[in-house]
Amino acid sequence: MKKGTAPGRSPLHVSVSDGRSFRQRRVTRILVYPGWWDGKSAALKKRTPIPEVERGALERELCAVSAFLREAYDAGEGPVGASWLKDALENYYAGKDGRSPARREQAFDRLFTLFASGRDISLSRRRHYSVLKRMIHRYEIYRQISTPEKSQFAFDIDKVDLGTLHSLRNYLKDENLYAARHPQILRTYPERRPIGPRSDNYLNSLFKLLKAFFSWCIRNGYTRNWPFAGFEMPREEYGTPIIMTLAELDRLYRAPMPLPSLACQRDIFVFQCHVGCRVGDLMELTKDSVQDGVLEYIAAKTLHFSGRTVVVPLNSVALEIVEKYKNQPGSRLLPFIDEQRYNDQIRAAFTAAGLTRVVTLLDPVTRREVRRPLNQVASSHLARRTFAGNLYRQVKDPALVTSLTGHAEGSRAFSRYREIDLDMKQTLVKMLEKRKER
Repeated sequence: MKKGTAPGRSPLHVSVSDGRSFRQRRVTRILVYPGWWDGKSAALKKRTPIPEVERGALERELCAVSAFLREAYDAGEGPVGASWLKDALENYYAGKDGRSPARREQAFDRLFTLFASGRDISLSRRRHYSVLKRMIHRYEIYRQISTPEKSQFAFDIDKVDLGTLHSLRNYLKDENLYAARHPQILRTYPERRPIGPRSDNYLNSLFKLLKAFFSWCIRNGYTRNWPFAGFEMPREEYGTPIIMTLAELDRLYRAPMPLPSLACQRDIFVFQCHVGCRVGDLMELTKDSVQDGVLEYIAAKTLHFSGRTVVVPLNSVALEIVEKYKNQPGSRLLPFIDEQRYNDQIRAAFTAAGLTRVVTLLDPVTRREVRRPLNQVASSHLARRTFAGNLYRQVKDPALVTSLTGHAEGSRAFSRYREIDLDMKQTLVKMLEKRKER
């Protein structure tokens, strides 16, 4: 330790080595009293009385510097020259000092990428993370061009506050309007699909993810900033789930399709209706996922909560579909296309089968009831609702049904899949009549 500018304190040095030929050492801005530091363990002494607040701040800073350098090294920015460690530390402190918006943006990118890459999630879920990151960068551009005094604005995790979150929520809700007013936003960070008005349900999912990111940053010592104190999350609201009847499902499976490719995606949807998995899990199923007529997989969404294996015995229809595509090249169980085209093909298959029953649903944007034909609202998640809803009609046992759907135990989301139909209501009424007779 070398004596620093603060009275009695010395700056810590950081040493980076690959264990072989590369080794560099530089001084940091972290100042500690020599009596606090254990040189052998390279950590603050555990039994030395250090003010709790200061100990916590120092440990977070040590963790943040260590994680930043490790990430830079692993990302390929490693030992390329004698000044590597010097440059890496300058980049770290530039982000903390707020000297360069470009570097702050880069720091957010690296942290958010590190956050996403460290989570064992499905490919479709990982794409959701990337979508949110692009949204935040478009929001940065909007702030820069709409408010002259914010021309250097960047999404700095140390400076995001309650006002920033409210502003971000307002922007994301009507991003289609802002993007039309400022075309350069989408030119810089485009989306493959057109942006439309967003529902509070969708905004809720985005801010849950952002909240998890900030929580991760705090746990790993990247920031002490918690902007969500006092922030009211967008309110989720769902109508009665729409499910297919078993007769409609059979009609879809037996109906002739105009193209072999459409028949293939129709078969995959019917298979999904008979096993109930999420589309992200469906995409990851391999031929090894089915053994002796039983499908086994671990639901990606609940992997970190339970990690239990979902076991679904396949019925004759599901087995027939597996058999039909068993000789397809590759390891995938079924020849699945990308998620958006899958939804388009589902609606086309419904149209070809004449499934146009008018259903009532809650418009997620306007929050008003609307009536639409089934072939216009069908999507991959309809398969999951159909599986759960029809099973619940038969057994009326949430625990048994969730063991087949992969929902976490006690999941609030499961209530959306239980259609309380007329038969169930009549059963409840008859129970009241029996009590009266007694």
